[in-house]
Amino acid sequence: MDSGAEMECAGHLLLLTTDDGHSPGGGRELLSRLLHGVLGELHGAVSVLRLTGRSSALGGLRGQLHALDGAAGKELAVRLADETLTGVFLDGSNLGAAAQMVRKIRPDLPVMTFFHNCETRFFADALRAAPGPRALAVLAGHWQAERLALRHSTCRIALSQRDSAELARRFGRGADAVLPMALEDRRDPAAVPLTRAGPFALFVGGGFYGNLDGLRWYAREVAPRLAIPTLVVGRGLDGLAGDLPASMELVGPVDDLSPWYAGAALVVAPIRAGSGMKTKLAEALMHGKRVVGTAEAFSGYGAEVLAANRCEDDPARFAAAMADLLAEAGPAFDPALRGLYDRFHSRAALRDQLARMLR
Repeated sequence: MDSGAEMECAGHLLLLTTDDGHSPGGGRELLSRLLHGVLGELHGAVSVLRLTGRSSALGGLRGQLHALDGAAGKELAVRLADETLTGVFLDGSNLGAAAQMVRKIRPDLPVMTFFHNCETRFFADALRAAPGPRALAVLAGHWQAERLALRHSTCRIALSQRDSAELARRFGRGADAVLPMALEDRRDPAAVPLTRAGPFALFVGGGFYGNLDGLRWYAREVAPRLAIPTLVVGRGLDGLAGDLPASMELVGPVDDLSPWYAGAALVVAPIRAGSGMKTKLAEALMHGKRVVGTAEAFSGYGAEVLAANRCEDDPARFAAAMADLLAEAGPAFDPALRGLYDRFHSRAALRDQLARMLR
């Protein structure tokens, strides 16, 4: 952390986030809401500025995303005039223009920015997956915003050392601290396990390009080698309907994941592209489930998590690893895997690490 960047746990902390706080979301939104709650526990007085507006085309290209070139920027200036304000926490490097504003208006304030991933890498991969003018403009805007976040924050927090190294490679500066993926405990121990005619594998995830690419690879290269079906649960996956073999069932969104995890023989994470850390790994650990995944899926997770599961990038070895775990017939709920969640990826783990950073 830069000199003078400590945040005292007193006074008034301002949290800036793009999460609206109530709509269904994926892993990023879940982590944002957990961060909000934990910051409130640690700091006491936390106010929130939700940046859900849209910038002009020119503002977006300048990195002034989420209406920071308009109404949101004006509101932020008003908030910064509050003399009780002792610090600002930016929930995402896409808010780099806000960091620039804070340092210009209130250079006395510490600014902590949490990088959910390396946005520039994420949108560069998205551009390669679906080239076009809009994707290029989105990449340009996020590159500018991320550059501003690194330059004007007094403490930069990444999800993983890989993300920090990626930021350093692209911008010449990495993170000051690492705060791994964490999830609120949403497992229902009393949930009745979903039952099928036989064992099944489970995939859980939303419709971002890394999941879509990974599922198509899995459907093409892995599923034909399997003796069990795979159920695919999540939002925004309808476009996969024509790409999946009969052994893969597209379930769509569900209200409660606990019965699905409880009934699954194992969890698969065939992700081959992306940035940050994959929520589905922490979620599987929370439910005490073994995972077969790719190296990208396990990126950012510690050696103990990797050792307790199976990491394979070759499709034949991926399928063989699944068969091995099925043959082992492990417990439906493995307390050792749950223990890894409790130690490294739970609310308590996040709270302890964030408390040290705030001090």
